Parts: sequence; C-alpha cells; structure tokens
Amino acid sequence: MQLTDVRYKYTKIRHFALTYLSLLTVFIGTAQKTYYVSLTGDDSNSGLSQKDSWRTITYAASLESPVLPGDVVYIKAGNYGNENVVFETDGTARNQITFEGYLSSPGDSPKLNWNYGDNLNPNVMPLLDGGDRTCGIGITLNNRKYINLKNIQISNYEIGLYALKTYKVNVNNIVAMYFGDVNEDYHGKGIAFGWKYNQFVGSHNTIENCIVFNACAEGLSAYGNNNRINNCRIYSDDNSTGHKSAMDYYIHVGGNNNIIENCYVERIGDLKHNGHGIDLKRDCENNIIRNCVAKNMKINGYELRHRGVRNNLIINCKAINCGYTVRDGASNNTIRNCVADGADSAILFFDTTEDEGAQYAGRYNVFENCIFRNTKENVIKFFHYNPATLSIIDNNTFMNCVFDGGEYLINADRENIDNKMVNCIVTNVQNYSRSTFFSRNPLAVNFNFEYSNFWNNGFENPKGLKIYSFDPLFVDVNNGNYRLESESPCIGLGTSSKAPRMDFDGNLRNKRKIDIGPFQYKKGIKLEKK
Repeated sequence: MQLTDVRYKYTKIRHFALTYLSLLTVFIGTAQKTYYVSLTGDDSNSGLSQKDSWRTITYAASLESPVLPGDVVYIKAGNYGNENVVFETDGTARNQITFEGYLSSPGDSPKLNWNYGDNLNPNVMPLLDGGDRTCGIGITLNNRKYINLKNIQISNYEIGLYALKTYKVNVNNIVAMYFGDVNEDYHGKGIAFGWKYNQFVGSHNTIENCIVFNACAEGLSAYGNNNRINNCRIYSDDNSTGHKSAMDYYIHVGGNNNIIENCYVERIGDLKHNGHGIDLKRDCENNIIRNCVAKNMKINGYELRHRGVRNNLIINCKAINCGYTVRDGASNNTIRNCVADGADSAILFFDTTEDEGAQYAGRYNVFENCIFRNTKENVIKFFHYNPATLSIIDNNTFMNCVFDGGEYLINADRENIDNKMVNCIVTNVQNYSRSTFFSRNPLAVNFNFEYSNFWNNGFENPKGLKIYSFDPLFVDVNNGNYRLESESPCIGLGTSSKAPRMDFDGNLRNKRKIDIGPFQYKKGIKLEKK
C-alpha cells in the first residue's frame, strides 16, 4: 500500500470522527430547557426560573427568545391582555416545543371546568383578551411544525387561534369566547386550522378538549388531511344581530382522512341562523365522525355537502332536535348506528347550484342500523330548494333502521328513483307522502321497500317485497329502547343480502337469521325490560 493511500484513509477517518463529535456537541448543547412566563416577569429576564420569568407569551414564541426544539415554556395563570402571539420557531419530530399554561405549579394541568353560562377565569388559566372582537388574532401558528399548546383561554379577537399550513401541531384545553364583528356577514372564527380547501391546509394536527363559544362564522374548522378533533364542545346563543351574530358553522371540516370524535355542538335558543352542526364540505373523503352529539340545529345536525364528499363514515352519533343532511351531490357515504330524536325532518336530501350547478342531490349513500324517532314533520324529505336546482335523488338505501313517529314518511319535492328501505321498521307515522311545493301535481314517490314491517301507521302499507304488518314488540319504545323481545315477529324475517355485519350494539348478526330493525335479538332481553 502506498503512503498516499494511507494518508487518504486516515484523512477520511479523521473527518468522520470530527463530524461525529461536532454533531454530538451540538446535541448536548441543545438539551431541553424550561422557561417561564408570568405577569410579574420581564422579557429582558433569562426566563429560566419563575422568579426570573418573561412577561409576554408573544416574546416567548418569537425568534427573539432562545426557545429551541425540545424546550418547554410554562405560562402562569393571569390576564395577559391584548397580545397577538405569533409562533416563529418549529420543533422537531423528536424534540417538540411545548407551551403550557398552569395554575400555581408548572405542570399542574389546570381545569377550568367550563360549562355553558360560565365566564372565563384568568385566575385558573392564562387568558389572552383582545378587547375588540372585530379585529386581531390571539394566537398565530402559521407554517409551524411540532408545537404543543395547552391550557390557554382566548377572548375578544376576530380570530382566536389561527393555524395555516401546519404539521403535527397539537392544541389541548383551549377555551375560546367571542369572535367576529356581529354587524358583518360571516366574520370571526374561534379555532381555525387551514383556510379554503386546497390552499393553506395542514395535516396530522390534533385539536383536543377545546371549547368555543359565540364565534360568528366558524366555531372550530380544520382544512387538510389526517387531522383529529377530539372531545371538543362548540356553543352559540348570540342572536343580537340575528343571522350575523349567530354561529354559522360549529365544526367545519374539509379534507381527507380526518377524525372527529366525542364532540358536542349546540345551538342554544331560536337563533336566526339555522346553524351547521358538524359539516363535511367540498373535497372530503374517508373521514370519520363518531360518538358525537349535535343539538338543536334547525336543520343540519350533520351535513354531507358537495360532490367531492364521498366515502365518509358517520357512526354512533346522535342528533337532538335536528337530523342528517345529504346535499349537493354527496355520495357513497355511510351513516351507521346513529340516532335522530325530535327533528323537523330526520333525513334531508337536496341540491343547489353552488357546486358546479345542480346535477344530483346525493346517491349511493347508506343509512345502517339507525333510529329516527319523535320526528315532527317529515321523516325523509326530498327538499325542493328552488326551481333552478331540481336534480334527482337516487340509489340511497336505508338498511335495518327504525322510523318511529312523524307526520309524513316521505316529502317528495324532488324527482326520486331507486331509493329503498330494507329490513326496516316503520311505526307511528301519520301519512305516507306529500309534495308541499308541487301540491297540485305532486311528484311520484319511487321508493322500493323490501323485508320491512309497517305497524300502527295512518296509511296503508306500501307495495314491495316481503312487507309485513305486526307489532314489532320493542322492549321499551317510550324510552327509545328498540331492541326486540323474545316473542317479536321481526326476529329472523330480514334478508342477509347487504345487511350490516353488526347491529346497533356492535353484536355480530346471525347471517342465517337476520332480524328486522337495528338490533339483533339476544337472549335475556325480557330480564332487561323488567
């Protein structure tokens, strides 16, 4: 081996060793630090102790502060006033940046225990109060990655928390109230991740345990993919300027593969705006809405809206005094194990011109194991909307559902074809159909019925395949228990063709003996009733 070869190998080894030592030094030099913010602090302090804390959250989040990936910033309870906090530093996958509010001891996880009617309390968690709900943004997280934000109150801005084009940003226990100019149209947002539908969107973000009250336009919105909204509550009761002050969208999602779960939205009082409870709009595929409650929306407890809304699942959800809306071409979606109780119209189909003109209202949507009870007017409504939007509603299916109550089973103000009920129970409905808009020349109801039971209704049984008429013998219909007693004639009379694999309770159905209705009979129901 020549001397030059030896020197070359030595040089490579030395270069590798120096590079490794350099990286090790950088890693050690950037070990996690903890900083503090309090009302008694000063931004010229080191921030490294509670006694030497910074004064503003704005400084801590800015590039001027020494906060680096892996660091934690603890923010003591108090009213921090009109700050406009802009996060300017990213964390990393292995070293996220955390900003966390606390009551008296860092990490004590303060709980505001906010319920409707309560005010915010800066003595429990740090509060940002903009003082003017017509302008400003409380917290901005645009273009940020790997940030955790916990235990903050926000009030009186145009937008409470704004996060455009974010990735792996997690917000937890954010309580936000009063956003937007009540004299402007569609103005003000509580917590907003992303903007529009194909621009400024984010992904893999998490919004948990958050509350928004009285944001005029949007309570909580997320545009993007693979985001998760969990255990959030959204309320509106502001009718001071009617349609402008009452919240428009409560939870509003655009994008793919998002999860909305364990959430609650409520429209309180007879507000001028009907309200959109939990809404999927524009291009939305493979999203899941589960274990949620929407209450008192005038029409749309849950809304599937536009032709790009496809292949989504709504499961184990409840609509109180509202129902489920399919509109503007939303198709191939599944609503499973859901309840609508006390709606004006439990299921609403219609089309408008807002998504590339009227084409079809919705098709190939499936309702499985659902319960629609105490409906005030129409159980299923094919809504007219206006003369320019009279497109068809076709090929939607109701499988193993129960329909208990209502003035009309079907309101047909739109052409309809090849929609059907299979393995369903219809009871206590006064009339079969009507056409309110075309009352002189009513539209035909082209609905197929198969393996279904009609009992105690105010109309003759419709024609169909295997139509029955007998008391289904529910366990306790008055209290909404539609499980079948052991003597129920609905046991085993359904068809297994395309029947749901599991029932409302999550029990596997017997493929050889499919029961009619949402529940597969199990022994012991008699004891449960007693």
